[in-house]
Amino acid sequence: MTAQRYLEDVSVGEAMPAMVKNASRAQLFLFSAATNNPHRIHYDREYAAVEGHPDVLVHGPLQGAWLSQFVVDWAGPGGRLVAMGWQNRGRAFPESDLTFRGKVTSISGDEVSLQVWEEDAAGTVLMPCTARVRLPRRP
Repeated sequence: MTAQRYLEDVSVGEAMPAMVKNASRAQLFLFSAATNNPHRIHYDREYAAVEGHPDVLVHGPLQGAWLSQFVVDWAGPGGRLVAMGWQNRGRAFPESDLTFRGKVTSISGDEVSLQVWEEDAAGTVLMPCTARVRLPRRP
């Protein structure tokens, strides 16, 4: 479990510790089944090639879930996710590291605004994101 982050300990410009995810082909197949997503680009390599992709693709909603996990883990168990939005701007492939990074952009009251993103191994930003979290004050 992630340690609690307190409002008094956060500063504008602070970098969030990176998180790395790497989707396996089995994970993509299971995510397709769990979300009732039959689109074959997520589990059938030959079909993905027909649609112009060099390999199957990691689901956008799975990447969004990882972005949410990244932010919530950073905030800690007493933090609360207030708002979040992201855009899918690039393709993510299985068995390749995806790195999640972020920084604090502003603090207002007990809310902290974050700029967060997911990048591939080449450093290309695949999913830019903004988020706001509410952090507790030190007891």
